[in-house]
Amino acid sequence: MFIFLSVSALLLASGSRAAPPPLGPGGKIGSMTLARGPESQASIELWKYYDAVLPTPGHYRRTCTLPSEKSLFIGWGDWEQTPKALDAAWKQLKYELWFDGHQINLSRFGASDRLLYSFPAAGGKNVILREWSVILRGLTPGKHVIRYRSESSLGTTDATWTFTVLG
Repeated sequence: MFIFLSVSALLLASGSRAAPPPLGPGGKIGSMTLARGPESQASIELWKYYDAVLPTPGHYRRTCTLPSEKSLFIGWGDWEQTPKALDAAWKQLKYELWFDGHQINLSRFGASDRLLYSFPAAGGKNVILREWSVILRGLTPGKHVIRYRSESSLGTTDATWTFTVLG
């Protein structure tokens, strides 16, 4: 009976470990720090090195190399041609973000809008882009992985971008 209770207690103790809470602004990933801000406040934007447009729900994997910089904008989002259409689309989307395996609490970062002129994915029309306001400061050299997952009435998009920051 004693052995049964000891094993049961051990199993309960090991299974009761909760996952760490998602990180918000000021959160640390190694020596890097998460910050809230629009793309214009970062040294570089990840999406200048990748095609960030994912036209249909599905699984995507992309890789690239980035130059060494002080900060990297990693916010991602959605675009539409009018504010009304963007608001409607944004309300039905549910986003999740992980950086190097750490979940990020997107709602604590908020989102920002900017106008994209002659956007190729919109047939050369102007669009409004709404993206999560997430910046990574103190970017370290080496391999990093960003994973965004979004759900809408159209389905689920699960995208992983693996990049290497040059030293």
